[in-house]
Amino acid sequence: MTLTPMPVAAQRFIRQLTDKHMPVFPNTMLEINQILEQEDSAAVDVAQVILRDAALTGRLLKMANSVYYNPQGHHINTVSRALMLLGFEQVKVLALTLVLIDSLKASKRHDKVLKEMAISLHAAVQAQNMANLCHSELPEDIFIAALLSRLGYLTFWAFADEKTVSAYEQAESTVSAEIDVLGYSLQQLTQGLAEAWSLNDLLVQSFRSHDKSEAVQIIRYAGQLAFETRKSWDMTKLAPWFKQSATLAHSTEETLISSVYDSALAAQQLLNLTGIERAQGLIPLPSDIELSDDSLSESVADVEQGTLYFAPDQAIQLRILQDITQAIQEHRSINQILEMVMEGIYRGAGMDRVVFAVLSADKTQLNCRYAMGHQNEQLCELFKITISNNTSSLFKDLLSAEDAVLLDQSQPAQIKKIQQESNAIFNVQSLLAMPLKRSNKPFGLFLADRHASNRALEQQDLIAFRQFCQQAALAFAFLTIQG
Repeated sequence: MTLTPMPVAAQRFIRQLTDKHMPVFPNTMLEINQILEQEDSAAVDVAQVILRDAALTGRLLKMANSVYYNPQGHHINTVSRALMLLGFEQVKVLALTLVLIDSLKASKRHDKVLKEMAISLHAAVQAQNMANLCHSELPEDIFIAALLSRLGYLTFWAFADEKTVSAYEQAESTVSAEIDVLGYSLQQLTQGLAEAWSLNDLLVQSFRSHDKSEAVQIIRYAGQLAFETRKSWDMTKLAPWFKQSATLAHSTEETLISSVYDSALAAQQLLNLTGIERAQGLIPLPSDIELSDDSLSESVADVEQGTLYFAPDQAIQLRILQDITQAIQEHRSINQILEMVMEGIYRGAGMDRVVFAVLSADKTQLNCRYAMGHQNEQLCELFKITISNNTSSLFKDLLSAEDAVLLDQSQPAQIKKIQQESNAIFNVQSLLAMPLKRSNKPFGLFLADRHASNRALEQQDLIAFRQFCQQAALAFAFLTIQG
């Protein structure tokens, strides 16, 4: 339900943002939320949304390995592993933070947007840590609400036309002046975006002045602190804030100050990992924070930079194989390990599409269990291969194979059979395949190709593909023995 009637000018700008400037952000948030609301949602479903973008994947994993999100120092080399160790909600926080930043990259006033983004991320980290102090059950939702609490300001500076911005900058810095110039306040714009894009229930609640719930107060207090310290920390001026916030958190002021200082440092470290240029120093730190030489040195420079498709990377292959081995030792479920194997083939071996198909109980049909990569949803929906015991079938031969197989143009008859038997789902020039067996009997089949990017498959790709499939077989055998 709309809180207050949204001004027409704000509605017009929201339509521009939705249709032209930022369509990806609300769609991604909606997609992830819908996945998490499904009772049968799997990590691979969330991972798939993230893995569409190579650069996003790299930056998310960099943040997942930061001290803030991963204080135990577990190595996280796959999105699937991040989902295991950090949880769905925390990975959602990371993904949406990065998608928001990416949505604003085409901004007209980069410096203004950077400063607003710094305030927003600082508020989000402060809010989440304050929520943890309060033992809130909603720390991730509180993070997202605080992150988006100045979305109107972010989008205005990023995409408003020059004439409007010029008039705004010449006006007084008051809400009434904003309304006189724009026809709406930037807080109203934030509210309108939250409602139009169904962003976050807590964010919408925070606009209700009568709402004094703990979560809403945390969002407001964190936002106030981030804004007041956007240039420097005046501890005398902030004294009332610390007193009120300590009461809210049922904490001493000393404990709260320590948490707030840690949060400010963590926010700057995370900002450095988002891929934003010139991020260093955008969040001022209290003068009495003692910095080590490397406390702010992390950057995103070595993160794989995005192209449309992942390139083969032996270092990533090794790290993901180590993750899978660790997951097997931790007795993770076979589904979790299969998801990691799929991601290893997709990211590490640099494939465009990866499918894991399972043989039906009556052995007559091969059905998609997981698909990752190019048009994965359509691929999985269409992938239904009939296998008859009475007729020859290349898919039946692949299920019975003793090793990984590379089919390419040196075997034109087999490529043609793959195209025919798959009803042109695999209308490819080359394909990798390897069966997964249980008690030496076919159970499923891994398939991978680079058809979308028209890149060749070579022997070294077969070797990498085989390594990941063998890890799945090892996990199957180990977990079967363990019961």
